[in-house]
Amino acid sequence: MKRDKAWWGRLTSEERSDLVYLERSEYRSGSSWNLPDDCSECGACGTPHLSHGLCPRCSDRLRALIVKAGGVSRET
Repeated sequence: MKRDKAWWGRLTSEERSDLVYLERSEYRSGSSWNLPDDCSECGACGTPHLSHGLCPRCSDRLRALIVKAGGVSRET
C-alpha cells in the first residue's frame, strides 16, 4: 500500500514517530560480549533475544502500526 497522506493520517503523531523509529531500528541490532552468538539486543529497545533485528514485542508493535495505518481491521 502506498503511504500517502491518508495512510499517515490514520496514526497519531506519537504512533508516526514510533513507526519510523521501529522501521529504522529493524535492521540494527547490537551484540554484547555476554550474549551467546545466536542472540542479540533489539535494535529499538535493547532487550536481549534470540535472532537479530527487533525483539518480538517491538516487531508486534511495528506490525500493529502498519495494519492500523493501512486501515485494515485486525478482526479480518
